[in-house]
Amino acid sequence: MKTKILIPLLFIVLQSQAQIEGYWKGQIDLEGLNLEMGFFIKVVEGGYVSTLDVPAQSAFDVPVDKTDFYKGQLDLRMDALNATYSGQLKDRTIEGTFTQHGMSFPLNLEWAVKEAKRARPQDPQPPYDYHIEEVRFANPKEGNTLVGTLTIPKGEGPFPAMVLVSGSGQQNRDEELMNHRPFWVIADYCALHGIAVLRYDDRGIGGSTGEVMNATSLDFSYDAEAAFDYLRSRKETDASQVGILGHSEGGIINFMVAARRSEVAFLISLAGPAVKGVEVLKEQQKAILRTQGMTEEMIQFSANANAQMFDIIEASNDRAEADTLLRQTLQGWGYDENLTEQTLNQLTSPWMYYFLKYDPAEAIVKTDSPALLLNGSKDVQVIASQNLPAYEKIIAEHGKTNLTLREMPGLNHLFQHCETGSPNEYITIDETISPELLEMMVEFVINMER
Repeated sequence: MKTKILIPLLFIVLQSQAQIEGYWKGQIDLEGLNLEMGFFIKVVEGGYVSTLDVPAQSAFDVPVDKTDFYKGQLDLRMDALNATYSGQLKDRTIEGTFTQHGMSFPLNLEWAVKEAKRARPQDPQPPYDYHIEEVRFANPKEGNTLVGTLTIPKGEGPFPAMVLVSGSGQQNRDEELMNHRPFWVIADYCALHGIAVLRYDDRGIGGSTGEVMNATSLDFSYDAEAAFDYLRSRKETDASQVGILGHSEGGIINFMVAARRSEVAFLISLAGPAVKGVEVLKEQQKAILRTQGMTEEMIQFSANANAQMFDIIEASNDRAEADTLLRQTLQGWGYDENLTEQTLNQLTSPWMYYFLKYDPAEAIVKTDSPALLLNGSKDVQVIASQNLPAYEKIIAEHGKTNLTLREMPGLNHLFQHCETGSPNEYITIDETISPELLEMMVEFVINMER
């Protein structure tokens, strides 16, 4: 009798394992931006193991700490990401929810073939005609350590040099996004044209350490300042000709450093905001929704709701007050408890609260270093028609002759040539960064008045 019972049960277990083993992928909707996620699940002795891919963030084969599958229920836990996934297998689909930092998103997965990482034509290829060095330096103010790569031109130095500061979110030294490595491409091009470059892993990424959960743009600016001081200390660089390039949020951070440190020789801002974060996001959300094909009526409805929340944050005295007032508003709109907490966790996080209220104009006015300020005409994240006029107003009101503005035709937030500028296009474009942008930046540094 035991044999007759055991054989069917074993067959059922093996059949269940075969159903779940393989690669499963799907998308979560982040306010109009579709973020693809994939899980590779493998049967091993005693259970299951799995890994996570987020191609848009160039994250591949991230270990999943715990994988459970029983009676069609899949549960995954990723401790480093403070994230979980829970779903129910239904034929060749898993219907479930992805949760991270208290925020939950519907995520339905389908069985798929795992694609190889795409090669990008601008990725530098060996042999490299410059020196490459892995470096480590300390941020004495915050007590953390940052790790990066220094590229040094061949020949007689000392050379002009610059630090590269990434945009929002923890990114590696290449600012790797959707299998694009723009900071590596910039470093390669600059090194071949006589400019040394230091790029580093953001705190909490790669070999870099430092507190992230409560960190703001101001905290990150001290990491950038530490990188600036380290680069100036190198014998291969001309300490009087060291500047900072910042992309997106990095275009706020570099002005923070320059406002504190007159030694900053120059700045390059790639899609750096010139208005408060709350104003940036108001326009950004509308522009992204337009690229998604939403009607103007729907866009305006969404914009009005967002504006009410942003206005509460802007008028609040601290995060606790903003949390209370937003909670009352959301509950008045009929939000359930889960959606209320998701929204609050996003809007009143330390980084977001600081970003929404911060006005970069003060640091821009205080900065006297020559600055090249570039925005793509099709950027829907930091919109040229909003931010370039804000720079122009600062120039007119304060006589800032050190600021040079350029709108780059046909380029998106990553400074790729594009069709619509939508973030969904980034991964489909083989170009990592436009050649004319690289030429313009190098010309600015090399020909700057000494």
